[in-house]
Amino acid sequence: MQAAAADLETLTNPRLAAKARITGGDLSADSSSPNLQNWNHAPFAYPMPEGTHLLPPPYSVLELAASERGALARAILRREEFLGRTEEPACGVDMRMITNRVVGKFVDLRGLPPDMTQIARWMLGRRLYEDGGHGALFRIADLPGYDFISIFNRDVLVERGVQGAHYRFRWDGRRIGRLYDFAADRDIDRDDIMSGSMAA
Repeated sequence: MQAAAADLETLTNPRLAAKARITGGDLSADSSSPNLQNWNHAPFAYPMPEGTHLLPPPYSVLELAASERGALARAILRREEFLGRTEEPACGVDMRMITNRVVGKFVDLRGLPPDMTQIARWMLGRRLYEDGGHGALFRIADLPGYDFISIFNRDVLVERGVQGAHYRFRWDGRRIGRLYDFAADRDIDRDDIMSGSMAA
């Protein structure tokens, strides 16, 4: 009876179903593994429909910023794209900063020409991914002053992601003009972030 109950729970418990999917069916895997944390495994389990900076769909990778300001700048662009598509009225969108520590061998693509086409970038990224690389460092032409990393292999995530700073993105119906930093109790102007002038 106990075995039947355990089998039923495996089929109906969403947490166990997700664990089975991530581990290839190994439910005995260590639950404290960084790979089993939602923030770490979701980018690999649910690919971006439009692709990422270095890879076309359906490749699944995790993109991180090297600095807090870079992460905010990238998040502003992504939130604006989404909110603009759905024509959301003015609102506040609460976002949390997640930090990760990674250890691996990454190809440095920060010297690529800023006007490189998306198709050419995707071809290069696909070649690196299929060669079994851990990932690549890159820059985004629209976000000068910031470095990013594309993680191809989640095994380079050596610790669980840590939830940190809390922000409210102030969407005015057209763009995100300001962020509210809950910890510092102050607004941050969009231009200070997007220019890279406050990059750490």
